Amino acid sequence: MTINIFDKIATGLVANGTINAEDKEIYEYGLKNIATTFLNIITTLVIGFIFGMIWQSILFMVSYIPLRSYAGGYHARTSMRCYIFSVILTVCVLASIKYIIYSNMLILILTFIFGTMIFIFAPIGDENKPLDEIEIKIFKKRTRIILFTEIALIGLFILLNLPWIAICMVVSMIAASLMVVISIVKNKILK
Repeated sequence: MTINIFDKIATGLVANGTINAEDKEIYEYGLKNIATTFLNIITTLVIGFIFGMIWQSILFMVSYIPLRSYAGGYHARTSMRCYIFSVILTVCVLASIKYIIYSNMLILILTFIFGTMIFIFAPIGDENKPLDEIEIKIFKKRTRIILFTEIALIGLFILLNLPWIAICMVVSMIAASLMVVISIVKNKILK
């Protein structure tokens, strides 16, 4: 028997009059999302610690989360699958930052390729997180603002001779674009 702590918290909020009974599910959903986000951040930091790459894991999250939030792409069907997928993605990202040798030219080429993919295809909904027309319009604008900001920062960090920051940012761009591509392929297969 699974105890749903978020249901108990929301029920308690209703019982003491903090929230209305009709809002209970919304608060329960919000509490689950906050807990999941917190767990993913802690897990990413732990993986970063294991790799000896705390700063890189923080830079990855700072670059990836805003772009991924608006670009959309693949979403797992369950929270557990999402968590496992996030762990695998984080390990792959940190391993690629640590073990691939990046030149400034390679960083710029990867930025151009994967930035173009995000520019053209994002935002993209997924069967597990569809987007309506209004969301598509708003998310497209926000995706492009974030994308151009990150591209400008990558260029700036290369000019400032801080390629390790640019590498973290471009790898997060690659990860976000792969989520978009996976969703496109998945959507075409399901049609």
